[in-house]
Amino acid sequence: MRLFLTLAAALAVLLAPPPALAAAKDAVLNKEGFWGIDVDGDACAASMTLQGGTIFLLRAQEGRVTFGLFSRKPIAWGKAGRIETEAYGFDFAPSYGEEASTLFYNGDFDARALAALRLARQARILIDGRPVAAMTLEGTGFEGALDGVIACSRGQAGWWGAGYRPGAPPDAAAGAGAGLTGEAADRPAMNKQGYWALEAGDGYYCVATARVGEDRVLQIVANGDDVGFAVGGEGKLPRGRAGKAETDAYAFAFTPRFDGDDLMTTVRPIDSQALDALRRAKRLRLTVDGRELMDADLEDTGFPELLDSALACSAGKPGWWGEGAKAR
Repeated sequence: MRLFLTLAAALAVLLAPPPALAAAKDAVLNKEGFWGIDVDGDACAASMTLQGGTIFLLRAQEGRVTFGLFSRKPIAWGKAGRIETEAYGFDFAPSYGEEASTLFYNGDFDARALAALRLARQARILIDGRPVAAMTLEGTGFEGALDGVIACSRGQAGWWGAGYRPGAPPDAAAGAGAGLTGEAADRPAMNKQGYWALEAGDGYYCVATARVGEDRVLQIVANGDDVGFAVGGEGKLPRGRAGKAETDAYAFAFTPRFDGDDLMTTVRPIDSQALDALRRAKRLRLTVDGRELMDADLEDTGFPELLDSALACSAGKPGWWGEGAKAR
């Protein structure tokens, strides 16, 4: 029995953005697993988590589109903003929220900017010439997300559920999962911080999944009292025989096992000392033969509670994740 999800399956369950955005927990992900759309007040929002946890958000109201940036760290203040793709540049006047970590454009994209974004493979945001965010749009379903958030703001239904309807309660306008079938309805539950998906497997174990940056997936697998982990990647992962896990205060060795080019799992569960170190960790870096597999910032993602939830799930206990694993 294969205990770990494939990379494609892991990407498919990810991930509503962090709770800086209103009602983001209700967002429905596109089939590529990168963009979530939900009703945001009197508009619709499409959002994607960038490397480092920054959120890039498109907000559409009656077909007009603007954007916001929600960072976990203060954003450089400036007077001149610019969005650049590989073929086009668009200047804007930046505005800032009450917190220095929120940047938005108090205006709308014009037709030329929207057309250029639809064709873009990559984009970056600059303030006074300094880059504050960069994103890969190719392969994320961005064009469909852009068209979807515009359609949603005009009251049209689609893969995101029901569109915005004036006077409708927020849950009714967003769909809130009601009436959804298939992939969207079956998506695993997210923790309250919006980073980790957790579900019971088809045996006596539970799997927690989170994206790390743009091309890595980290999985925590609990099986009874045992905990292991896996890393998936787009493209080939570095291979090796000696694995090392480093937190901000502790390091321990593990033996890696590779399943194809894009998945690494631990051969044996981690010991109790390593598990205790993970509960206190703010950062986790994994390497094999000295080459980096991933470097994840765990702070503010609910990771300590996630470990406890995964263990409770694997013990067959119900919780925010739904029903637990099968009884032994």
